[in-house]
Amino acid sequence: LASILEREQSAEMPAVRRIPAFMKWMKYAAVLAGLLMIGAATYLFFDKKEKVPSGIAGNNYVTKPLDPRRATLVLADGESIQLQENPDSKFQQGQTEITNIDTSLLKYTAHEGLVKPAGFNTLIIPRGGQYKLELADGTEVWLNAATKLRYPAHFGGVTRREVFLESGEAYFKVKKNTALPFIVNAKGMEVQVLGTEFNVNTYTKDIATTLVNGSVRLNATGLQAMLDPGLQGSLSNGRFSTKTVDTEIYTAWKDGQIIFDEISLEEATNNLSRLYDFDFVFSSPELKTRKVGGRLKKEAHIEDVLALIEQPAYVKFNINGKTITVSQVMSK
Repeated sequence: LASILEREQSAEMPAVRRIPAFMKWMKYAAVLAGLLMIGAATYLFFDKKEKVPSGIAGNNYVTKPLDPRRATLVLADGESIQLQENPDSKFQQGQTEITNIDTSLLKYTAHEGLVKPAGFNTLIIPRGGQYKLELADGTEVWLNAATKLRYPAHFGGVTRREVFLESGEAYFKVKKNTALPFIVNAKGMEVQVLGTEFNVNTYTKDIATTLVNGSVRLNATGLQAMLDPGLQGSLSNGRFSTKTVDTEIYTAWKDGQIIFDEISLEEATNNLSRLYDFDFVFSSPELKTRKVGGRLKKEAHIEDVLALIEQPAYVKFNINGKTITVSQVMSK
């Protein structure tokens, strides 16, 4: 399997290592380390070709990653098209040609000189899916799992290019056009740009925009904020906040990776739920707050990911159908 997680050293305590079975005396050290690890960040590393031995209980379901090349296109007239069932196909929508390339890229090509505004199509990505969209103006959009984007078939006859991120996460590489600003509407926040690259995440109630290149202006009712590259702006409880971030952490998903930057186990499992289409149930609320750090490749099997989280985080995962239970383990 491809590599999935990177182990780092915690600044506060020694890293927890895998204990060889023949070193019996080390089990006591492992117990002590486990007690010290509770409440601290868990850092993971995995860079091997062989499969990780997994002690995950109740593995009775196919747990390999889902084929990401899945999406539903809903046209303005309500017609629904399953893109995975129509590989390398073309559709005509008025003066616009829609091409589904290798069931991974949906490309729009519009005739020049269109003066009548187009109807809005919707692209829906299920859990475990990912798709790329090229709008009629040349703007590229990467859509993450559990995402819904509404957009026009072309931008003729309008004064601004406007799309609606109704749920999920999308990365935009906007084609520059100073005469037609590009607007992303995301649950009450408006992101206005001319030509730039940025990520918008609406998975949680705190809507976050991370700017990679260029500049954007964030608008909400009575609020406004400007972002420069390397800044992230969030809208929460009617207020904007900005901070400097490592943009790779928030954009690596479009390149097939997920980076956990000392996030809670609850946030990590929410991410895994979208990637693998599983639901996680915690036996204790305390387990949700434990911290996890590392790097995950999206093609990894979920047992391998969970097996590497289990020991240093001192939790146990039990897979039953489409549900994974997270429980406490005090010693190994």
